[in-house]
Amino acid sequence: MRQLIDPNDIHTAAATWSGFIYQGKVALYHVLQLLNTDQDALNYSLQLDSLEDFAIVDADINPITLHQVKAMKSHLYSAYKDAFDKLEQRLITFPCNGAYFHVSTQNEKTDAQIKAIHPTINIYNYGGNSFCQLKDINRLCEEQIALYLNNNQLQHHNNVENVTTLRNSLESIVCTQIIDIHANNHSNNGSTIREGAYYSLTSLQIFHDLLTSDPSTILNEDYFLFLTKKIINHYYLEFCHDIEEEELVTESEKTKLANYLIQINGLDDKSLVKFIQSILPHREVKLNSILDFKNNNIDSEEFRDAFLQTLHQLVESQGKIGDNLTWIGNDSLTYTATAINSSNARIKSVCRKIYDNINEVDIEVPYESDKLITSSIEVESIEKELNNQTQVDENSSNVNNITKWSKISLTTLENAKKHIK
Repeated sequence: MRQLIDPNDIHTAAATWSGFIYQGKVALYHVLQLLNTDQDALNYSLQLDSLEDFAIVDADINPITLHQVKAMKSHLYSAYKDAFDKLEQRLITFPCNGAYFHVSTQNEKTDAQIKAIHPTINIYNYGGNSFCQLKDINRLCEEQIALYLNNNQLQHHNNVENVTTLRNSLESIVCTQIIDIHANNHSNNGSTIREGAYYSLTSLQIFHDLLTSDPSTILNEDYFLFLTKKIINHYYLEFCHDIEEEELVTESEKTKLANYLIQINGLDDKSLVKFIQSILPHREVKLNSILDFKNNNIDSEEFRDAFLQTLHQLVESQGKIGDNLTWIGNDSLTYTATAINSSNARIKSVCRKIYDNINEVDIEVPYESDKLITSSIEVESIEKELNNQTQVDENSSNVNNITKWSKISLTTLENAKKHIK
């Protein structure tokens, strides 16, 4: 591959790309458009957050088109002017066939008026509209998927269930690309974000291959684990949006939360299951079927109101997600974040389920923990809450784990904050 551009000369927003869900969907929509309309599309690759928010490039990473995406609520032209100017300059720096601006809100100026001010910039068109709201982008992508199936004599796969499955799987290609950039940057001897973003390309051939495969073969554990990461990212964005609206977050806190999300996104499948089980020690976790995904996964209230609130309100842990995310209090006890969000009325049930999980599932948890942080439960020890009615099976292979965990306390976030500075 011939290097035409020094990646270190390129600014990338990948390090702070908390809105990559929308940008990734927009990039996917454009990829599908190309596959449906451009006979040379299979010779192209998708590049994220390097030359621009996303770009279509050739085999030598020479840009074919540049794309900037703005998921802003403002309809005012002034809110976008600087971005228009920057995209114009980017087109001068990296000449190509076109520079496109994607917006999620209809602008006060018409496309013609914007074109008169910025003659080299094109407002991207979505089936007759010059903007695309987040609520519409899935439908538009699915329309393009259905069209591709029909154009490639795959009408027998063109039904609602298959098209949705294909869309989620195609999104996983895009999301995995940016996740890999982050994960590589944070690994030992990893590349810089700029290098990672510049060289991380996904051939459009890969999208074609998935579109022409049998959708039934996609419904495996990997698919549901990707969906799990996807909903975790959605919960995270909702949480950040809420605390920003309430002005409860600083830039340093945003960075702290983003670092945690990067760690979650960097987990492999096995580590992701281990992580979810560790923050849900009171629940069974299964992620290998549609029914499991719906009934035995983490929910919004658990992840946002318990786990993310803990990460938000405590100083950043020296441990890592997927390994040992703990804090040492001024009482010399070890505190561990969980997503336990049950009411006080369910204390005994929570303790019983934790005990049963350790006994029956042999969950992997940070055994050195003294206190599990919850949203609202305060318990001196699991053992005492169960009134010593639980008899430990001396023949159980988990007897040591059970004995240790029966001593562990549950504490509220508010009480934990008194001991963690």
